[in-house]
Amino acid sequence: MPLWGWALALAATGLVLIAVAGVLAARDPRLRALVEIIEDVGWRRGLRAVWALMRDPRVPWFVRLLPAPLLLYLASPIDLIPDFIPVVGQLDDLLIAAAALWVVVRWTPWAVLREHLGLEAAAFDEVRDPD
Repeated sequence: MPLWGWALALAATGLVLIAVAGVLAARDPRLRALVEIIEDVGWRRGLRAVWALMRDPRVPWFVRLLPAPLLLYLASPIDLIPDFIPVVGQLDDLLIAAAALWVVVRWTPWAVLREHLGLEAAAFDEVRDPD
């Protein structure tokens, strides 16, 4: 198989893995509830929370490093699927962002998230036990 064939197979495999991760993240009820809470927070307080989470030693190191490469990927013109392809071009960005948010929700302690987002404990109790 020529080199371009291997590159295409690798890109397709990566896209499938990202799609699976995004779908699994979207099906997590805790993540969906947290996204609804974050929508109410607003973008300024959300950015301050991300900055504080990146500097907090209680957050695992790989979660603290996650926002920088995520923002670089989302801002970069180089994508797995180019953005000029309708729907699918933006879908890979959305799935990568959902997978990154899932990693943050999965590995960051709830008390730390609650503290940095500045929310009451009742809102996070709903996220912890969604039904």
